[in-house]
Amino acid sequence: SFGSSVGFVQVFKDVAAANPTIKLFGPDGVAESAFSTKLGSDVEKRTWITNPTLDPKLYPASAQQFFQKFKAKYGKDPEPYAIYGYEAMSVVLDAIRAGGGDRAAVVRAFFATRDRDSVLGRYSIDANGDTTLSTYGVLRISRKRLVYDRTIDSSR
Repeated sequence: SFGSSVGFVQVFKDVAAANPTIKLFGPDGVAESAFSTKLGSDVEKRTWITNPTLDPKLYPASAQQFFQKFKAKYGKDPEPYAIYGYEAMSVVLDAIRAGGGDRAAVVRAFFATRDRDSVLGRYSIDANGDTTLSTYGVLRISRKRLVYDRTIDSSR
């Protein structure tokens, strides 16, 4: 099944077996232990995963405060997407405040977001409702664990 990391494991193993020197790339949907722990050392050495999340130390100072407060409150580091959920809620709450309870005004306020300084860095919202953030993390697998490898910028 292509709908789960477990299904992707078999696809990666099959492609690797048929092509012993091929580099394998996966999306953020496989950036989880259900995938990384089952590949085997030969396949994991040739696998890279792109992911919108970055190494936590690469986010701005406001993000460092978010990480510290989260850990203090919950006793553990947040999952990689927690900071995205936090920022998504923050930008929507700001749009609700700016829209004053009028649904159309809230939508206009959200789409009017420009050069917002956030825990993710500075961004705007484009006509499709996407952010202008263009950096992605590249993960590798080492000893069955996902590890941050480098950052790539899709705008270049």
